[in-house]
Amino acid sequence: MKSIIHKLKNSIKMNAGKKFIYLSLITFCLVTSCTNTKVVADSEKLMRGDWTVTNVSVEGINQSYVDVTVFDEANSKCYEGTAWHLVQNNATGNYTFNAGGNCPAGTTKIKWFITEENGQMYFNFKKVYEGEKPKNVVDGYKMRVASNTGSTIVLVQDLMFEGKPISVSYTFQKNS
Repeated sequence: MKSIIHKLKNSIKMNAGKKFIYLSLITFCLVTSCTNTKVVADSEKLMRGDWTVTNVSVEGINQSYVDVTVFDEANSKCYEGTAWHLVQNNATGNYTFNAGGNCPAGTTKIKWFITEENGQMYFNFKKVYEGEKPKNVVDGYKMRVASNTGSTIVLVQDLMFEGKPISVSYTFQKNS
């Protein structure tokens, strides 16, 4: 009888130890996910508002010889002067081209969100055309958030061109 009681006490101690480990692991996961969620939410707050792209630069190729089409829509230089409207509470928005030269005219509706991967924040968006539901759009675009001061954002789109990596940087200024 004593050995059964002794085994039962040891089993309870081991179970208590396991429970502590499991509880600690669950707490760690919750704290980590909440922290990441807060960082993403804070970053989204800094993104909301009206912005103008003031500069677009391409690194990794000589842009005087090659036209770089971005977002499957227009030459990268066409995005200079575009107006971006980002609404945080429903993660919608749009961007509008200043038509001229070989650049398109019009406004493109988007659904946007921020993700965090290994400590790096990314601005993601997908185009939403008339009659489409954002949840049905599977293609989109991803840009690294190089900096975000709340008044200036630099987003970097990493692409491949002829098997070599290039980067397209977009500098956004917040409109007052």
